[in-house]
Parts: sequence; structure tokens; C-alpha cells
Amino acid sequence: MLIKNRIWVFFLLFSILFLVSACTLPWSRSTPEVVNTSEPTEVVNTSEPPVVATINPSPFQNIGCDWQTDDYAVCAEGSIPKKMGCDTLSNVSDYINLLIPDGKFVSCTYDPQIQTPPDTSEAKGLYDSGCLNPVKQRLLAYQEGDYLLIRDLEDLKYNFTPITTEDQALGYVLAATGYEAIFDLDSLQNYRILTDILKITSVEPVADGYQVIVFEYSKCGCGPHTTSRLTVNVTTAGDIIIVDSIPAFENPEEDDLCVE
Repeated sequence: MLIKNRIWVFFLLFSILFLVSACTLPWSRSTPEVVNTSEPTEVVNTSEPPVVATINPSPFQNIGCDWQTDDYAVCAEGSIPKKMGCDTLSNVSDYINLLIPDGKFVSCTYDPQIQTPPDTSEAKGLYDSGCLNPVKQRLLAYQEGDYLLIRDLEDLKYNFTPITTEDQALGYVLAATGYEAIFDLDSLQNYRILTDILKITSVEPVADGYQVIVFEYSKCGCGPHTTSRLTVNVTTAGDIIIVDSIPAFENPEEDDLCVE
């Protein structure tokens, strides 16, 4: 009887010690921080990217601009692009080809400060790029033997509306804004994911147009350099409305990078 009582007492003491120890153990948070991960919590809109031909640069290679690399050219005084309002040319996303069948486009940069004399007017551009010295980004198109300069949104509307397909809506938004289409998340390995749900580029019909998911990279200043996910509505008439913008991801390797 005495042995049984001792066993019972030992069991009781052991249970108490176990409970006390368990109460001191750390417990994980219900919503853990997600950093430096290759997989977001959830990926949606995993549709295939639209099929598009690679942009053919040949119409822009012998018109007076010096192609210093495969992607970048400086236009000489008297050249066709310089006369039209392009100081430099650079390749654009192939998805801009979706604007029109057999489209041929390059990005056209106009810098008001390097003109002779400097251009102090309100120079037109689809959007601005650069950091300390912003420049105007335009679009130079080649179609049926003619060159066409798209200086601003009104030019884009005049030449490429109405917007009647999802592919055209994507090409139009990219051309008008300089935003990026991302369909492949493999390149985000070891990135810092900033949202629980990471939507990739998609296009969906909405009232009077289309809703497009695109991305904007924050280049200027010091890191971190955040890429934001934007929801953009584009009407059939070519008007663009940014519905929302949220931080999406960052490259930790750029945390100490400063860009002027």
C-alpha cells in the first residue's frame, strides 16, 4: 500500500513539473513574417503569358542612330528619330507588340535639357524616367513603311483605340506607363515577399474595358528597392485608372544599392 501511494505521489509531481515547463515554452505567432522566401503564401492568376513575336529591330537600325549595344542607340543630329524628337532609342517589352498585328516599336527618350537651346517648354511624354534628371519616354513605331512618333497618351489613344481584346489592353497599358508584365515567379527565389497573395500579370474584362495586373519597380534612391503590384483599369477609349498599388517584393541584395 505504501509503494502504491509513493508511485501516485511521484506521478502527480511529474505531471505538475511537465505543465509548468510547457507553459514556459515559446509559441509561434499566428501570422509569421515572410522574408527571403522563394514561395509566396499564395499565387493566383497563373495563366500562360500571351504568345507574342519578338520585336524586330531592323527598321530602326539604319536610320542615323548608333546602336552602341543590342538594346541602346544614340541618335545623331539630322537623323530621322532626332528630327522626330528622339535622342536615344532602346528596346521595349515584346508585349507592346500586342498593340497591333506586326507591330514594330522602340522606346524613344527625349531629354529637354540637352537640346540646343535647352527645351524649357512642357515637353510631352508618355511617362517620365530617370532619377535626378528625369527624361520623357515616348514610343517610336514603324508600320507599312512609315515612322510614327507616339509622344503622349493622346497620341496613343488616337492611333491604338478602341481597345477590343485582352492582349491589346496589356500592350496598351505597358506602352502608356512603362510598367512591367510578370508571368514567371521563378526569378523571385530568395526575394523578400511583402504580400500574402502574390498575383501575377493577368487581364480580365470589366465594365467599359479591362483590368490589368502589372508591376512597377522603384529604382531611384537607396534600397530597399520595392516592386509594387498595380491593378490598372483601361477603358475601350484608352483612359487609364490606377485602382490600387501594393508592395509586392524586394531583392535583399539591393538593400544597400543607391541609384541617382
